[in-house]
Amino acid sequence: MNHVPPVTSNPAPLTETPPASSTAHPPSRHHQPGAQIPRTQRRRLAFVHPLQARILSLVLSYTVMIVLLLAIPVFRPLMQALDNPALSWQERAIVATDLLNLHTRYWPWALGAGTVLAIHCLHSLRMVHRIVGPLYRFKQLYRQIGEGDLSIRAILRPHDYLTPEADLLNRMTAQLQSRISASKQAQTTVALDVERLKEAVAREHNLILATLVQQTEQDLASLKESLDWFKTHKG
Repeated sequence: MNHVPPVTSNPAPLTETPPASSTAHPPSRHHQPGAQIPRTQRRRLAFVHPLQARILSLVLSYTVMIVLLLAIPVFRPLMQALDNPALSWQERAIVATDLLNLHTRYWPWALGAGTVLAIHCLHSLRMVHRIVGPLYRFKQLYRQIGEGDLSIRAILRPHDYLTPEADLLNRMTAQLQSRISASKQAQTTVALDVERLKEAVAREHNLILATLVQQTEQDLASLKESLDWFKTHKG
């Protein structure tokens, strides 16, 4: 039986998305065309998840099992009859003729069934790729979100699965982006208020208030450093 070659024509997951706004609800349409990927790179990224190799091995294993389960009941009785010493040579000749005739009828059918199974394998791999592609994209997004980048969005290919999960991921990052942006604006406003308070305390020559203002400035600096770690805009 011919082995089915791996599918290498499907494109790899798309590249980064364009800058998104800071609204809490991003656009629901995420099936947009991405940058063209060179053919060699698409071939290199045809298998981007262990699930693909696992599914391929299972499909091939089941294909071999089906062929064997169909062939054994057909050929085994005739093979046993040829090995039966109680049969005369005339009877064995008849069995051998039946076996040859069966071969003539069986293998064209087996070839057709193998073609159908090969198409099934290719279709299964294509369906799996529509799941694995989004998973690969989500893995990249999780890594970037973990590094503080909230400006990214999940853009899947047409006909990909897991689109509701992509919508939820986009909504989550959009809400976080909006909250962090609002916190940065509030921190800037508080920093200006502290500057005005610092000037007022300097005119009053109040050491206790001056110490409190200085401590507040240090806390604001730490808060700004934490907020600046998040990336809320492209560029």
